[in-house]
Amino acid sequence: MQHAKSTHDRKGTSILELLFSLSIMSTILMSVFAIIQRDTSLAQSTLGISLAETKAQQMLRKIETELADARGANPIARLTAPLEEGNSMELSVDSTLGFPDQGILLLERGSQNEERLLYESNSLSDNSFTSLFRGKQCTVDVSHAAHTELIWAGLAEVVSLGPDSGASDYDGLATGYRGDMFFRGDGYGFSYRVPIDPTQSVPPNYLGSDDQLQWGHVLRQPDGSEAPDLGAWACLYFVPKFTFSESTSGDDVNRDGDTTDIFDVGQIRRRIWSTNDPNKAASELGMGPSNILQERCEWGSDLNGDGFEDPIFLWDRGSRRLQISLFILGRTNADQPIVRQVQSVLFLRNIPES
Repeated sequence: MQHAKSTHDRKGTSILELLFSLSIMSTILMSVFAIIQRDTSLAQSTLGISLAETKAQQMLRKIETELADARGANPIARLTAPLEEGNSMELSVDSTLGFPDQGILLLERGSQNEERLLYESNSLSDNSFTSLFRGKQCTVDVSHAAHTELIWAGLAEVVSLGPDSGASDYDGLATGYRGDMFFRGDGYGFSYRVPIDPTQSVPPNYLGSDDQLQWGHVLRQPDGSEAPDLGAWACLYFVPKFTFSESTSGDDVNRDGDTTDIFDVGQIRRRIWSTNDPNKAASELGMGPSNILQERCEWGSDLNGDGFEDPIFLWDRGSRRLQISLFILGRTNADQPIVRQVQSVLFLRNIPES
């Protein structure tokens, strides 16, 4: 009986040892599986970021090709008559040169009367903007006196400050190819023309009868074909597609010390329009994916917490250089936001539009 009891005890001990061993093995296998799963997740996340950066670099190369021989414009004008509060019909200016056929105007920037208004059409012949929508992008509809300066809000123009300059003389301070640069405007667009050959000869001849370059762009014609057009202009500009809120994920995306900011996420698009024939419809083309980041109501503001503003397009007319900064919003496999920056500086070889 004693012998039988001893055998039974050994069997019980063996079962316990087996269960204990299986438990340890299970724990080890689960740990290994977790490590593999985590590494796979990180690999997928890195691939996503790499893909976003690759597409952004491709977009930069596309923009560089588009602007290789471009002539940039500074869309700036002054009111020739007062613009009263509530006027949504028309405003008259001294020039509409370089202004897109539709867009947003910025009036009295940096003051209590600052207003952004949307216009649906403009006229180069009578220097006017029509079909106005007042008080856009977190501003209000107010009156503006004659001779008030206005700019296309897409423009971010480098300005030189003197000893008597004040805060109203600039909208932001950016850093880049020549150090710190003060600028005015929101910096989400750039207006330009390129050399064209209206005769479409082979090889192309971009010189006119006066041996000067002929400027315009290729524009879709009423019959659906595309042809070089001396009356055509183009612009690159940011178009918001959806919003992202830091409070959703709890991440401080722009590194400003809080998680309360809201961002517009969108696409860089190219628009081409005619300045002399309303029957020629404007054409639109997306230059890349819809993952470009801009802070809501603060387009061109600091996006990486370095204390400098980050306009998408920063135009230095004096040196003919255009700095392009794209902040790309991506997500990890764990649905966490990640922001990356790609940047380029282009030298536009031709004299800017005056």
